Amino acid sequence: MVTKQPAKKLRSEEQLSDGRKEQRGIQSMEVGGRFLEYLASAGEPLTLAELGALSGIPTNQAFTYMVSLLRTGLVKRDPVTSRLEPGPLSLRLGLHALRMVPAVRNAMQPALDLATRAGQSVLLAAWGDRGPTVLQSVEPSASLHAGVHVGTVMSLVHSTTGRVFAAYKQTPNLRDLIKADIGLQTPEGSHLSAAQFEAILADVRKRGIARGEGLPIPGINSISAPVFDGGGDIVLVLTLFGVGATFDVAWKGTLATSLLETTRELTALNVSPAVPSA
Repeated sequence: MVTKQPAKKLRSEEQLSDGRKEQRGIQSMEVGGRFLEYLASAGEPLTLAELGALSGIPTNQAFTYMVSLLRTGLVKRDPVTSRLEPGPLSLRLGLHALRMVPAVRNAMQPALDLATRAGQSVLLAAWGDRGPTVLQSVEPSASLHAGVHVGTVMSLVHSTTGRVFAAYKQTPNLRDLIKADIGLQTPEGSHLSAAQFEAILADVRKRGIARGEGLPIPGINSISAPVFDGGGDIVLVLTLFGVGATFDVAWKGTLATSLLETTRELTALNVSPAVPSA
């Protein structure tokens, strides 16, 4: 019997994984990476002059880098204002990185199973740079068009997905994000005060679930629950949503019970990950 030997690493792969010595790279790519970092950290589109000032690189040189970054899709430019921001390829890379997180990978099939079992749509969201970001959207009903897709950033205040993150997430900029969001009009046409929103978050923590009628959009009901990691930090939110007339938001209803069973199983998996067989 012939034993198959593992393939040898290429010399370049060995060098890349060797952290003992500094490897030779391509300086222009590293400079381009710095520009991408500035755009990602800004939180808003920047002008070419602003990028030049942040990097200390003359505007005419920064322009040549932007031409290449625009061509690759890592950066996009607003045709009206000419301001620059991360492009579609940057978005795809960011979403891919989030999907590679073990807790996310472990949740994608259970989210599909939940949608099938409940006969309702499901969202799987993780925390991204701009807030709760949808990584998976399952809509088994062809007639339901909620306008929510992979990459959508959910409102912290005016969606049940966001409210669960707001109730449990520990991050320095959370209050600023809530403050920016809370003044916006709700789908029902009303406004929430800070005190009212704090009361909603306290209820989410008490019940371990958020529910909304007319959330995230009028005519759509939703319920959301958190998934935690081994350290007790929130890593995901699973949301069931559907047409209000056929979607039961009862705290102890069939949909809420099914959702909580799934999120608790995923939390248990994160706390005690399965040991791979030998």
